[in-house]
Amino acid sequence: MKVLVSPRLMISSLLSVLLCAAPLPAQDDSGPPKPPPTFVELTSIQTTKKKDDWHMRLVGKAPDLPAKTVIGFEIRWRTNIVFSFNVELDGTRRIDQVVELKGLHGSISGLQLRSEIRPQSQPREVQIAMEKDPAKYPVDTAPWKQSFWKNKFDLGSAKDIERVRGEAQEFFLAKIRDSLKHQRTFEDGRTASIDGARFQKGGKFDPKSWQAFCKKDVRDPIRKLQGEIKEARKTLTMLPHSRDMKYLVEIINAVAKRSFDRSRSLYGELDLSPDPDDLSPAKIDINCRSTRLSNLQKTVERLCESQKIEMSKLST
Repeated sequence: MKVLVSPRLMISSLLSVLLCAAPLPAQDDSGPPKPPPTFVELTSIQTTKKKDDWHMRLVGKAPDLPAKTVIGFEIRWRTNIVFSFNVELDGTRRIDQVVELKGLHGSISGLQLRSEIRPQSQPREVQIAMEKDPAKYPVDTAPWKQSFWKNKFDLGSAKDIERVRGEAQEFFLAKIRDSLKHQRTFEDGRTASIDGARFQKGGKFDPKSWQAFCKKDVRDPIRKLQGEIKEARKTLTMLPHSRDMKYLVEIINAVAKRSFDRSRSLYGELDLSPDPDDLSPAKIDINCRSTRLSNLQKTVERLCESQKIEMSKLST
C-alpha cells in the first residue's frame, strides 16, 4: 500500500526537523565594537597672519575630560601632517588658544584638524581620574581620535590661494626649463668632445677639461636646482602639487644620472677608462626610474599637462 504525502506536508516536516534537530545558539548581546568616545567640541577656527607667521585661534570645549588633560592636535591636508601642537585643559575645560604656526609659509585651502588623546601619556592625576570611571573612559578604544572635517579652514584669502597657484605653475615651468637646459648643455658638450671640437689637448681628448665642464656647467647647477626643489617641497604652496613635485624630481634626477652614465659611455667610445668621478657620484641625487629620453619626454609631458603648461613655452 502506497502512502502519498503532499509536497506541502513534506516541506513542513523538513522545516520542523531542521528547526528542532539542534538548539539555536544563544544571541550575542555584545553587538558590534563600540566606537571610541568623542570628547572635543570645536566651535571656531580663525587664522591670521602677523608679519611672516600664521597664527590660529582655536575655540571649543571638552567638558567630559578631567582638568589638565593634554589633547594633541594635528593640522592636516588630506593625509599630510602639516603642523602639530598640544592643548592642556584648565579647570573650565574650555579651549581658547592662539597657536603660532612657525615654519608654515605660503597659502593653502582645505586644511582640517585632528585630535588625539592618549590616556597613558596623561599626567598622573588625569590617569587616576580616568581609571575611576572606565565606562566613561574606555581604555580599550584608546587613543581617542577625532577628525574635524566639518571645520575645514584655509590659510590665506581666496585671492592669496589663487595667486600661489599661479606661482606654482611658474615654478614648475622655470624648473623644467632649467632641467632641459642642463640636459642640452651636457649632450652638446659630449658631441663636441667626440667630434674633437672641444676638450682637447695635444690633439687628444682631455679628461681633465671634460670633467671640469661636467662639474661647473652641468652637475653643480643640477645640485643647486635639486636643493631649490627640496626647499620648495617644504612650503604650503607646493603641498597640493605633491604628485607634480615627484614628476619634477624624476626629471632632474634623470638628467643628473645621464650626466654620469653618458660620460662613462663617452670614455668607452674613446677606448679610455672611466674617470673615478663618474663612478662615484657625490652630493647629487641620481635616483630615478629611467634615464631613457623617451621616458624623460613622457614625464615632462605629464607634468606640463597636470600644470596646464603649454609645451611650446619650454623653448622660450
